[in-house]
Amino acid sequence: MILPDLSIVIVNYNTREPLRRCLESIKATRGALDVQTIVVDNASKDGSAAMAREVLPDALVIEPGRNTWFTGGNNLGMQKATGEFSLILNPDTVFQPGTLQAMIDYLRAHTNVGGVTCQMRFPDGRLQPTCSRIPLYPDLLLGYTFLGVFFKPLRDRRRAEMFFAGWDRQSDKAVEVAPDSNLMIRTALFHQIGGFDENLKLYFTEDDICRRILNSGSEVHFVAKGVLLHEEGASVSQVRRLASQVYFDDLLAFTRKYYGALRALFLQALIWPTRLGMDIAQRMRGEKKAM
Repeated sequence: MILPDLSIVIVNYNTREPLRRCLESIKATRGALDVQTIVVDNASKDGSAAMAREVLPDALVIEPGRNTWFTGGNNLGMQKATGEFSLILNPDTVFQPGTLQAMIDYLRAHTNVGGVTCQMRFPDGRLQPTCSRIPLYPDLLLGYTFLGVFFKPLRDRRRAEMFFAGWDRQSDKAVEVAPDSNLMIRTALFHQIGGFDENLKLYFTEDDICRRILNSGSEVHFVAKGVLLHEEGASVSQVRRLASQVYFDDLLAFTRKYYGALRALFLQALIWPTRLGMDIAQRMRGEKKAM
């Protein structure tokens, strides 16, 4: 049995038109690659699932009938992935020619690398400064609490180091964290490290999975040759208030997992004023707190 070169897993929630553009770009740029496309539709109400079957008839469309979030949806999709490599991909992305092949070629040429990403640009061509180092506990305190205001020079210095200040994303680079809106991983490695942690729903998922890739002994690299256009935030923009609450929940879950319960409790206390203030402001704007 000949396996596909690549499985692409896309978790979708009410983003029919961005998803359409994404699927059309896969069809237009996959070339000679044997690509398995898997769409997990999280109970969309906009006809996304039917559209996906129409645009890409060979796609596997999974409809769990509920919101499985980012992590649960990707784990569902990856259960069906049969490719040598798998690409975790957001629906609000559009491939540029040669990108899929460039990422696969890089993984095949660098056996020490477990996962790769590539250049991501806004639709107008502006570069998105993706990739970072893994955040340490002080980075979480400085980045998400009022301590960052009091220690601004330290916060800014650590932030510059974390996001590789001075690197223009025009060259290949070993990184620690790659965006899981566009993360190609060896399929066997994904299953070896246990897939996505479903204690996280939407955020800090890339920090978590890339940390586990690194802990497995593999590396994570940025491949400058590939280019992907990314609208960013198409799903969460529909439910900003809910997304903000999930963000803080995921931040605390990530902290608890890697830095312990006591440090998570301390961070929770420090972010409480910010969290409350954001929720009040969003409620006054009439933003949704439910899917």
